[in-house]
Amino acid sequence: MNINLHTWFSERELDFCPKHFIKTSTPVTQESKLWVLEKLSGRFYVSTFTHSLFLDSEGIIYFEDPQEAVFYEIAWS
Repeated sequence: MNINLHTWFSERELDFCPKHFIKTSTPVTQESKLWVLEKLSGRFYVSTFTHSLFLDSEGIIYFEDPQEAVFYEIAWS
């Protein structure tokens, strides 16, 4: 079994969004978040919000590394 050591030994998902993080336009899903944890190595923040009309949860992901933001957009848009 391959373990991503960056995920295992560090806190990559932050509880707040620093000003210098890059916002992506593609909504995050459970599958795409797992992909970020396994394939990328930088820090990120997931912002979730709920549509009051439909009660759906949707989120946007922010990356510290602009290259990872572009890679995420290419893979999941």
